Parts: sequence; structure tokens; C-alpha cells
Amino acid sequence: MIKAILVILILVILVLIRIYYENHTFVVQYYDVDTKVEEPGTGWKIVFLSDLHNQEYGKGNEKLLQAVRTEQPDLILVGGDMLIRSTGEKYEKAAAFLEQLPAIAPVYCANGNHEQRMKECEDEYGTAYQDYKKRLVDAGIRMLENEAVTVSLGGQKVQIGGLEIPISFFAKQVPWKRYPAFQDDSPEHLMPGQFDMRPVREGGPYKILLAHQALYAQTYADWGMDLVLCGHLHGGVLRLPGIGGVISPQLTFFPKYSGEHSKRGESDIIVSKGLGGHSIPLRLFDRAEVVVIRGKSSGENRV
Repeated sequence: MIKAILVILILVILVLIRIYYENHTFVVQYYDVDTKVEEPGTGWKIVFLSDLHNQEYGKGNEKLLQAVRTEQPDLILVGGDMLIRSTGEKYEKAAAFLEQLPAIAPVYCANGNHEQRMKECEDEYGTAYQDYKKRLVDAGIRMLENEAVTVSLGGQKVQIGGLEIPISFFAKQVPWKRYPAFQDDSPEHLMPGQFDMRPVREGGPYKILLAHQALYAQTYADWGMDLVLCGHLHGGVLRLPGIGGVISPQLTFFPKYSGEHSKRGESDIIVSKGLGGHSIPLRLFDRAEVVVIRGKSSGENRV
């Protein structure tokens, strides 16, 4: 009995050490996608950041900044929840980090549920969201709030959209309550006329959608997006080999997409495991990550 207790105690200590380690370190995760352009040698690199939740890696987030600098990206996309919703200036760590990114590459930022709640609930959070947004805009960051912009990336025409999802679609799900599906038929409902929906091979732009809530990733792909970028699920907190994430912040078990690169038809779906946590900052076999997306031409992908 004593030996069994000692073994259990040692296992618990090892697990706690591992959780501590994963809560204070990150990795760089690389994914390749097809730009759907035939000419070999054309391509681009994007750094995708999500769910920092005011976390710091080194003083002033210098370790995180250096990781982004090292990649020399053409573009930096931010998927939301970089802060923890609050009144006052508790967003300082997130804002101070983000303000330094435009010196590396152009930055486009969408909101997560934390920013969205601050924005929707001014009676509770006052001007905190507007103050935070002003910091970012003044630093040269483009905020995408139900808006799409067109840029040139590696010689390719690319459209980037940031979808704002109402906070009601982030509510907790309990076992006896079915979580509602996202009802909007297409991004045109919230972003009227902003996306050129022609396929790339028919002269349309390559379309990237930043949409924080990963539970609806298939819906976004079915809209005709070439690349869907999500976060929010923190990798499923605990990841199991061959299964993936175990639980979402909505208390849904084994979410289909939680921290990986998947294909749905012609669409690439990439869900970041995020960079931080909140409430109960738990990670196990679920390293925080900086996501690097390398766009390669169809010709290169066939080699």
C-alpha cells in the first residue's frame, strides 16, 4: 500500500512539474498550405498569434518577440483573446507586446471573446476596449471588426477578414444543453460585399478568415474561405495521442478542431493551441505555440 501511494505521489508531482513547464514555455509550430497559384517560387509566410491572455515570456515578452522576429514573416495575424477582459488598464501587458509587432511586419488583428465582451458590455467594462483598441491602432495595427481588407502577399492578391462572433456563442455548454450552431449562412451577412468569392484559380484572391471560435470551423470553411484561422480552445487543455484536445472552454468534450491543421474540401483549417490561459491555467501535453504558416505554390507542393 505504501509503495502504491508513493508511486501515485511521484506521478502527481511529475504531472504538476509538466503542467508548470507547459504554462511557462512555448514552441513554434509550422504548417504548409497551398496558395493555389501555379507559379513555382511564389509564396509567403504568416505568423499567427492567439490567446495570449496577458501571459509574458521573459521580461516584456522579449522571448516571444524574438521568436516572431526570427521567422521574418511577411505578415502577422492576431486571432484575439490577447488580454483578459477587465476594466482599467489590465490589458497593459498585451498592448505593450502587440505595439512592438508592426516593426517586424504588417499586423492585422481580430477580436476574441474577451475583447468582444469588453466591446459589447460598456456598462460593465467602461471604455476599456476602446482604450485598448486605440493603443493598437496608434501603433499601426489594423483592427478587423467584421471587415475584410485586400493586401499583396508574396506577389499574390490576398483578402483577410476578421469576423466578430457575438459573445452569446461563447457561453458554457452543460451536459443537458445542446450548444447552438452558428446560424449565419456566410460572412456576407456580417461583412456585406467585402469578400471576392471567386476561387483563386478563376482569378479571385486567396481568402483568409480570422474567426476566434473554433467550434464553427467547418462552417467558415464551407463559406468558401481558403484558409480559416481560429483559436479559443487552448488546445483542448489536455491532449491525448490520436484523439487531440479533451475539453473546450465551453465544456464540450473532444472538440473536432482544437489545435491542428486540417483540410475540409479546398479549405485549410488551422486552430492555434494559443499562448496563455486564464481562470484555471492548465496545460498537459499541450504546448503553447506560435503558429507559422508557409504558403507554397501548387507547383512547389507537387514536387
